[in-house]
Amino acid sequence: MNSKTDENLSLGFTDESETHMRYLAYARQAAEEGYENVAHLFRAVAEAETVHALNHMDALGGVDETVENLKKAVAEEESEMFSLYPEFIKQARKEDRTEAVMSMTWIQQSEKAHFNLFRQALESLARGERDLEEESYFLCENCGFVAVGVAPANCPVCRAPQKMFREIV
Repeated sequence: MNSKTDENLSLGFTDESETHMRYLAYARQAAEEGYENVAHLFRAVAEAETVHALNHMDALGGVDETVENLKKAVAEEESEMFSLYPEFIKQARKEDRTEAVMSMTWIQQSEKAHFNLFRQALESLARGERDLEEESYFLCENCGFVAVGVAPANCPVCRAPQKMFREIV
């Protein structure tokens, strides 16, 4: 069933998701300029945009059971790692866009780590394990790499120092 309403929900999901990220970027800029309360406002409305996007996803029936979601995540990360970002990087190099090449290369490398984490989770559940072992996850706020257990001294992707990692709770 791919109705006009489904198309609208999908477009709305994309728009709300992009708006969420855009508002977080605006919040970061406002904070850098010393506008802490404006930054707070942008973060609050960004969270509202997340609620909107999730409501659209629910209406689309876009979330399956966990094993199926892991399979989708593995496929998505694999596609980004091997297809999407290599093409993006190639184009950025052609246009001599050094900062874009760096950003996209970091993302491609981070996607490989994400792919491996999701694949390992899927394999654990396929072996009949009830859930993953409890772990601590640390996000490099510079490139998006996710470390398991402890934050490394330096990010293996972008070389950022340990202080750039934030524990995800």
